[in-house]
Amino acid sequence: MNVNASRRRWWTRGVAFACLLFAWPGHWGVAAPVAERLAVCLVGAGEHSERALATLRPFLEKTHNVNCTLAPTDLKTGGTRSLEMLRTAQAAIFYHGPGALGAADAAILREFLHSGKGFVVLGAMREPWSSMPGFIEEVLGATPGGSFAGGERLTVINLFPHPIFGGVTRFETEQAMPAFAKLADDAEMIMEGTVGEETTPLAWVRRRPAGRLCHLVPAAESVILDPAYQQIVGNALLWVCGRPIPNAVPAVQRTFMPDSFPGSIAITFPNGPGVCLDPVRGGINYVWDGDFVDLRPRWLTKQGAPARIFGDVFYREKLWQPLRLGSPGSEPHFRFRGYALKADGPEFHYEIDGRDVYETIRALEDGKGISRQFRIGPGKQSLWVNLEAQHGAEVVARGVESDGNACCFPSHAAGEFTIEIRRKTGGGIR
Repeated sequence: MNVNASRRRWWTRGVAFACLLFAWPGHWGVAAPVAERLAVCLVGAGEHSERALATLRPFLEKTHNVNCTLAPTDLKTGGTRSLEMLRTAQAAIFYHGPGALGAADAAILREFLHSGKGFVVLGAMREPWSSMPGFIEEVLGATPGGSFAGGERLTVINLFPHPIFGGVTRFETEQAMPAFAKLADDAEMIMEGTVGEETTPLAWVRRRPAGRLCHLVPAAESVILDPAYQQIVGNALLWVCGRPIPNAVPAVQRTFMPDSFPGSIAITFPNGPGVCLDPVRGGINYVWDGDFVDLRPRWLTKQGAPARIFGDVFYREKLWQPLRLGSPGSEPHFRFRGYALKADGPEFHYEIDGRDVYETIRALEDGKGISRQFRIGPGKQSLWVNLEAQHGAEVVARGVESDGNACCFPSHAAGEFTIEIRRKTGGGIR
């Protein structure tokens, strides 16, 4: 990689990302132990593939709590893969593709791809997927082309904030990259490569009803040996299975969000959800079922389009400045005083008519919602929070008195209360 070109490109295009992304240490970086080891089937298309997968196998088994089994060659069918193990595997890694398959194994593969189980594909190619015509376009969600930038080496590789990059600060390769275009609308690009003014997706994820997937375009043997790449593959495997990822941390990014005032704040948690907090309106604008926000529309359009989110919005607020003193109908003097990155989540500081209010936002353990913990300073009037009826979420307030859609912290002394927002089963109001 051309380091000088990389630095120039980073400062001209990516410095905004560097300044807007924040992560913090603490218990977020340590995943809870998983009792059950993950059963993973490794599938390749020949000797080269088996060698690459054999390189990955010990790392995955040691660091990511998995048992890996390599799909064997079926000599009865002329040396094709035997995919019977996919039926008992909880996830799979495909190196380039499964190769030539007999009718029975092709049926097993189709069954697996529609089973709801997750899988990771390393360097997908058309020929190794010839038994599944249209797989790359329809399942991976992209259109393959020729060599990217005529085979020139990448000058910049951008890793966008996503749990799959937990514990990885940079990734580089001299591999010439194949080009992919026309990513599906629900494909979240998490890694991008650059040569000059040209860019290409290097990794993306999809949350399909039939199961999560991740495609990593780099897959040369030299890349397989890279510890950073191995970490990315292991994390991708955990992500497609919906498991906690070690060293993955929440991200806080101040940017231009949809349906919000400029300068709103996107908060994404490793296992979801995502939160948009609007310091002008004075509250959470919405919560969505996702762990990623795409800032590229803000960077790449002349007038700065809003960032893009993925997943259903299941909670939404519109009321102007819902925190009030004295009564729920009072006109507040609201001031946003900033935020701090604490060990257990971002803490936001507001002043409501001079009374200090601190709000810490945390993800629920199952990723299906958030907890809003309020710490209130002393004041001469009670604090009210106006809530709005929700179709896609259940809202529970603790430590306050409820009055219809409003709740009251009546004490003039300092204290705390909590509001929990949890997505209803099937809830989504986008």
